[in-house]
Amino acid sequence: MTQTAQQAVRRPGIPSVATLTGWVMVALSLVVLAGWVFNLPALESFVSQSNAAKANSAVAMMLAAVALLRRDHRDRPVYPVFVTLIGALTLGEFFWNHDFGIDQLLFRDTHYVAFPGRLSQYTSMGYVLLGLSLLLMKSRTSVVRELSRLLAALTGTLGVVVLVSFVYATPALNRIGPHRNVAVPTAIGFALGAIGVHYANPFEGLVRLLHADNAGGAMLRRMLPAGLIAALMLGFVVNHADTQYRWESGFSMAVVVAVLAGCLVTLVVLTAAKLEREDLARRESEQRFRLTANTAPVMIWMSGTDKLCVYFNEGWLQFTGRPLEAELGNGWAEGVHPEDLPECMSIYVNSFDRREPFQIEYRLRRHDGEFRWIFDTGVPRFIDHEFAGYIGSCIDVTDRKLAADALADLGRKVLNAQEEERARIARELHDDVNQRLALLAWNLEALARKAPPSKSELSISIDSAVEQLRKVVSDIQTISRRLHASDLEYLGLAAAAAALCRETAAQQEVEIEFKCDPALPRPSMGTSLCLYRVLQEALQNAIKHSGERAFKVEMRGGEDEVRLSVSDNGVGFDARKVDTHRGLGLISMRERMRLVHGEFAVESEPGRGTTIRCRVTVEKENPGEQVEYHKTEFGMEPAGPTEHRRSSGSR
Repeated sequence: MTQTAQQAVRRPGIPSVATLTGWVMVALSLVVLAGWVFNLPALESFVSQSNAAKANSAVAMMLAAVALLRRDHRDRPVYPVFVTLIGALTLGEFFWNHDFGIDQLLFRDTHYVAFPGRLSQYTSMGYVLLGLSLLLMKSRTSVVRELSRLLAALTGTLGVVVLVSFVYATPALNRIGPHRNVAVPTAIGFALGAIGVHYANPFEGLVRLLHADNAGGAMLRRMLPAGLIAALMLGFVVNHADTQYRWESGFSMAVVVAVLAGCLVTLVVLTAAKLEREDLARRESEQRFRLTANTAPVMIWMSGTDKLCVYFNEGWLQFTGRPLEAELGNGWAEGVHPEDLPECMSIYVNSFDRREPFQIEYRLRRHDGEFRWIFDTGVPRFIDHEFAGYIGSCIDVTDRKLAADALADLGRKVLNAQEEERARIARELHDDVNQRLALLAWNLEALARKAPPSKSELSISIDSAVEQLRKVVSDIQTISRRLHASDLEYLGLAAAAAALCRETAAQQEVEIEFKCDPALPRPSMGTSLCLYRVLQEALQNAIKHSGERAFKVEMRGGEDEVRLSVSDNGVGFDARKVDTHRGLGLISMRERMRLVHGEFAVESEPGRGTTIRCRVTVEKENPGEQVEYHKTEFGMEPAGPTEHRRSSGSR
């Protein structure tokens, strides 16, 4: 049974009914056995007109009760097998006219008619039916469980007929033929056992219908007890009238039919009136919902169980400019952008089949013809615990998306300006400052050559100044290369990254293990520069904060992606609680990767080191969203305002 159908059943207390009937049957069997132990006939028969319930009957009833109480355990099949055997062996004794010796195993029967301690034929058949129903009630096959409930219904009918015959003192099954009587305690046990079997699977069969929280369940709960009570009372009245007033059978039948028809009509009228009140209440609730939905500042839609839309509020209709009739069913899909429709329908259908909420963004045509971005949220809806379709709300998020695009564009412009400034400073250091320092070093060397051959203090000072100037020139060249990595253009990302690792290791006096995949693709200049800057920032952070002197850099790739990782075994940190300085570095790296549609992740814990991971899909690059470069005498430089200034002679 599906979860939705289970929700239609009122759960509280239903499973406990089977347990309750089991305990009542235990008590009933103990009472009968106590009658045999203490030789109290009243406990064996309950009423004077009934024969005594045999000891085997009490044992079989006890086993049936245990089967109900252990219905969810592995040992459950053992007990109904013994119940069935007791009934089947007794029937075999009648059929073959042979005593199998099972009739007086517990107690000696001193008050019997023909067969001491033996169950009657109808009692034996009842226990066979009850045992089989208990044996099959937890089968994994629905058809077998249905058969179990049918056998239980036959057992319960046998018990009810016997009880009614005793109440009315009329001949019935318990009085037809010799050795066919059924004792009152046994009949009660049959009725209880049948109820227990039906309630063992409370979400199936008659029990599910009886406890369903819908109109059908309400009608059945009214008609079933009322019909049983009316039938019993009518039977008693007719039986009494036949005895006292000698009514003819035809007149008695007419009275029975008239009374039953009147009861049926009354029940139908009462049920119809209740359903009408429920329908009016539902309509009033729908009117309140429509009023609320039409005044809500969002677009609202509803669909039925067939996935077709059945309602759109005024907000939706005003947005699309179409009448309600045009939007119903799948008409709303005509306004969805053709590029977004397949994914939109796929998410809707799959979520609908799984009864799961969903969220999706798609473009919807507005009444003026412009396509606007819509954020749609849908959730399943239920009426009286029955699945009734979906309800969704939509908002226009076009302005928000435009603002996000503008913010991303601003970030790109900031990074472009940063790279542009780096290139300008690197050019000035290389073309101006570095050249002037080199000229100064050359002049000092020339001055030193003019000094006397003997090492005077002047010549020593000049030599020292020349050496310092050479170091300054070397440092400036290193800074210039860091500011503007011309190796990226001529050697590619892998070679430039390897050179960066060598230079950083030599300058900072650390160990950097660099590994690169030979199959590494060569991304565009913009993507390569972003990865190069991330590597620079990651190494700088690791050297400054990790407390380690050894680091690992790995670059891996496939046909359409590049993966970069920088790791150390240092002090680590809590990535969720970084300080402002380190946080800005992480923000810068994350922003650079976002601009090339890449992935960025930080793995770090206090005392367990840090790993920076990046992944870029090369085929996703969009030249319109990357840093643009042009070739100059210094190398590849960002295009933009710098190009304009240089052409105007300002620099």
